[in-house]
Amino acid sequence: MGTPVDVPWRNLVEAAPAAPSPAKVAADRLAAEHKRRDEQRLEAKEKTAERQAKERFAAKIRREKEAKEREAAREKRSNGVQAKAKRQAEQAAERERQKQLTDDADSRARMQRRLEAEDAERNRDGKAEAAAKRMRDRWRAAQVPTDPYAKWRGTTVEGDDGREDEESEDEDEDEGLTDEEREIAAARKAKAKERDVAARRILAHSSRTLMDALGLEESASDADVDRTVRKVLRLLHPDFSINLACKGTKRHRRIEAAFKRLNSLRDEAEEQ
Repeated sequence: MGTPVDVPWRNLVEAAPAAPSPAKVAADRLAAEHKRRDEQRLEAKEKTAERQAKERFAAKIRREKEAKEREAAREKRSNGVQAKAKRQAEQAAERERQKQLTDDADSRARMQRRLEAEDAERNRDGKAEAAAKRMRDRWRAAQVPTDPYAKWRGTTVEGDDGREDEESEDEDEDEGLTDEEREIAAARKAKAKERDVAARRILAHSSRTLMDALGLEESASDADVDRTVRKVLRLLHPDFSINLACKGTKRHRRIEAAFKRLNSLRDEAEEQ
């Protein structure tokens, strides 16, 4: 064993740590308080930034929604204006159509009254027979170049001897008529004359082709032929207003025969 060393007693006792000074404690406490406050401020700042971001997003969504609502409202107003304009146009068109129908009905009623008055006058005074006689005498005395029916005289329908019907329209003077009624009567007579000329031309023995029946030149175009066919078919339709006035007479039978013959000639021309 070695020689023991003489160590002082105070060195054998462990030295106790010194207590921190009050200044250091106060400084540490102040630093901890500052750190805590900094953390609170940072947390509050983050919450504020998050809240502002949410508010900005909500405001953006609200603006987009309001813009969509305004656009929908504008579109609704525009559609409403268009629908109103369409309804007004349809109502105006319907009123115009009703007015035309009413005017047409009034015109037909006036014409029917006029025809009835003429029939009553002819039956009472015996003017129908005198008018037919004058018509026959004029046709017999007329020269061929001035006779519009010379080319298609002859038997055209069963029982037709080429002369005008006994029920022909007379040439009574238009006394006591208004200007409107006189114009209607003149237009009716002109249309009836055009109808009779077309019917006799179509039923003539020499009218063997569609061009001959229509009185057209061979150089006529297809459009002219089609337009003339449709015009004459409408003119000769048995239910046409000017043809209904003579329904049941020999003239009406001639109109029906001409209508059928023109249809058959047109069908033959289309098959060729």
